[in-house]
Amino acid sequence: MTETNRELAFIEVYMKDAENVSSLTEDERYDLIVRLSEGDSEVAEDLINSMLLYVAEAAQNYRDKGVHFGDLVQDANMALMDVINEYDASPDEFYNIVDEAITESFENSIADYQKVAKASQELANKLNKLDDITKTMSAKLDRLPTTKELADEMNCSESEIEYLLKASLDAMAVNEDSHIMDDLSGINDTLKIDDEPLDLDIKDDDPLDWNF
Repeated sequence: MTETNRELAFIEVYMKDAENVSSLTEDERYDLIVRLSEGDSEVAEDLINSMLLYVAEAAQNYRDKGVHFGDLVQDANMALMDVINEYDASPDEFYNIVDEAITESFENSIADYQKVAKASQELANKLNKLDDITKTMSAKLDRLPTTKELADEMNCSESEIEYLLKASLDAMAVNEDSHIMDDLSGINDTLKIDDEPLDLDIKDDDPLDWNF
């Protein structure tokens, strides 16, 4: 994902702000780490603030992987807070533990993004297939096919066809220029199930298990 000018501006501002907040020297920060390891929880907030730039610099290595920089930093800061608030190791282990936690956070954020992107692509592929089949069957039958006919042709359930049609209409509301949505825009009014108008009032609890 190419970073937009707005995203780049956010990164620049965030890095400057983090640098201003993280004003402790290394020795001062180490003193806080020692106190933290000895059970002094009052240093947690100052230590977290002193590590904000550290986390932001680490996040730089995970840019251009689909996840916005702000989301990477936010998730990593949460991981940092968890480490500091629950810290019970020696001072010398502090950076290794923090690095492991924020690295895992970055990787989880990217994995979650890729999962969503894959699901979105799977849905787009299904919508494209439905679009093509609807065109072909409409030309062959000289009418719009029923959901049962579409389901038989796509080898899926009628519930899935209804879900795809609902998804196509939702997407059309967001992007009226989509060729899939333009071609399917009349289906909600004209498609029949056993000669009855199709009701696309799909419930929120999706009956399908997509298995993405």
